[in-house]
Amino acid sequence: MLLHNLPCFVENDLKQSLNKFIEDETIKGYDREAEMALEAVKSGEVDINQLAETWAKAYKETTLEYAKPEENSWDEDFADVYHDLIHSPASETLLNLEHNYFVSISELISERDVELKKLQERQGAEMDKVMQELGKSLTDQDVNSLAARHFESQQDLENKWTNELKQSTAIQKQEYQEWVIKLHHDLKNPNNSSIRLSKRSVWNMKEKR
Repeated sequence: MLLHNLPCFVENDLKQSLNKFIEDETIKGYDREAEMALEAVKSGEVDINQLAETWAKAYKETTLEYAKPEENSWDEDFADVYHDLIHSPASETLLNLEHNYFVSISELISERDVELKKLQERQGAEMDKVMQELGKSLTDQDVNSLAARHFESQQDLENKWTNELKQSTAIQKQEYQEWVIKLHHDLKNPNNSSIRLSKRSVWNMKEKR
């Protein structure tokens, strides 16, 4: 604006006018190109069949390059298999195994709660002793330092149990899904001995739990 000695208050209007001018001229340019292409087709300069084939080929190649083929996900396949089994005589077996998994996780949660409670009780006793000495042999800084250590210990213990529960749940999910798929395959193919062996291994796993 300063270069052309124009007042600053016309800047916004000028920008809007320039943008509209560029947009209008661009559209006009596209229209002219379209009219020229249409005239070329009408006059026979361009073979319309060849043009259609070229466009079809370009569209097909672009679609194949960027479009992903539709495939059923593992979760969708598992859901279908589970639906078949839960409405079959194998439903009781599935429910029993699910119950065993639930009991296993519940036991871990109980262990976590007990360990956290013991830590809190121990830390509470330590803090009581420190508070009794506050103003005598200990200061507020000592109290704050102990509280910080207690908080860090609690966080470490909670993180430990969170990771353990997460890992156990992930292992159970993988085992369960694999077992369900194998059971479904076994029912569809009763003569497949390898599947029966896999089933027995899962039952052994259940008994251990």
